[in-house]
Amino acid sequence: MPDKAQENPVPTLRESVHGGTYFRTFGAANSETDPVVLIHGVGLDHAMWTAQVAALETHFQVITYDMLGHGQSAQPPDVRHLIDFVRQLDQLLMNLNVSRAAIVGFSMGGMVAQAYAAAYPEKVAKLFLMNTVFRRSDEQRAGVLGRYEQSAAGEIENLAEAALGRWFSNAFRETDPAAVNAVRRRMLSNDPEGYLKAYKVFATSDEEAAEGLAGVSCPALVMTGAHDTGSTPAMAEGLAAALPDARPLILSGLSHMAPIEGADQVNRALLDFLA
Repeated sequence: MPDKAQENPVPTLRESVHGGTYFRTFGAANSETDPVVLIHGVGLDHAMWTAQVAALETHFQVITYDMLGHGQSAQPPDVRHLIDFVRQLDQLLMNLNVSRAAIVGFSMGGMVAQAYAAAYPEKVAKLFLMNTVFRRSDEQRAGVLGRYEQSAAGEIENLAEAALGRWFSNAFRETDPAAVNAVRRRMLSNDPEGYLKAYKVFATSDEEAAEGLAGVSCPALVMTGAHDTGSTPAMAEGLAAALPDARPLILSGLSHMAPIEGADQVNRALLDFLA
C-alpha cells in the first residue's frame, strides 16, 4: 500500500457527465498507484460501490460510473452490443486522462471488464472480476434468456423479488433490509428500454466476453460467492484458468451480491490484490 505520509492524498468527490456518461471520482490521483475503476452490474448503478469506495479512496483515485442506459448516463436509441460498453469505458478514461487503470467489474460489469482488457491489454494494470459469468451451459443460458423474456413482458417487479432472493442470503435480508431495499429501488426505477438492452447483452454475450482472454497478461483475481447460482464457483475457476495470470477466490457464505453483503471480505481481498 502506498505511503500516505508521502503522498498525503486528500479524499475528494467529483461528479460530472461527459460524453453522456455520468461518473464520480474519489480520492486524489498520485504517482504511486494506478486509478481503480469500478463497473456495476446490470440493472444497478454506481451507488452499489459505496462500501468499496470508502475502503479504497484514501489509497487510490477511484472512478465509478453508470453504464449506458443506467442511472444518469445516456440511453442511446440504437441496438446495444458488448462493444458499446467497452467503448464507453475507454472514452471515459480518455476524457479523464487515465492511460492505465486497475479495472474491477461486478457481474455484467465483469463481462465489460473482460472485453475491455482483451481489447486494450496495455491499459489494464490489474483485473478484478467479481461474481462474473463465464461460458454458461445451455441450461444456464436458457434460464437467463427466460428472465430476459419475462422482463420484456413487463414482469419487472416479480423478477426483481426473485433476483433479490438469489442475490442475498435470507439472514442478510432480515438483518439489513435497508441495503436490500436500496437495490430493489434501483432495479424498479430503471429506464425499461435501457435495462432491456443491457440485459440482452448480459444474457447473450458471455461467449463474446471470453474471447481474447489469453492475451490479457495482467494479474487477475476472479472472485465469487460459494452460493452464487448465476456466477458459480465453477465459472470463477474456469475463468481464472482461461487467464494467463489469475487465481480464483471463493467466498464462503455469500451469494451474488458479495460487494454489499460481504463488503468486509470483498474489501480485504480488493486491498490485498491492489496493493
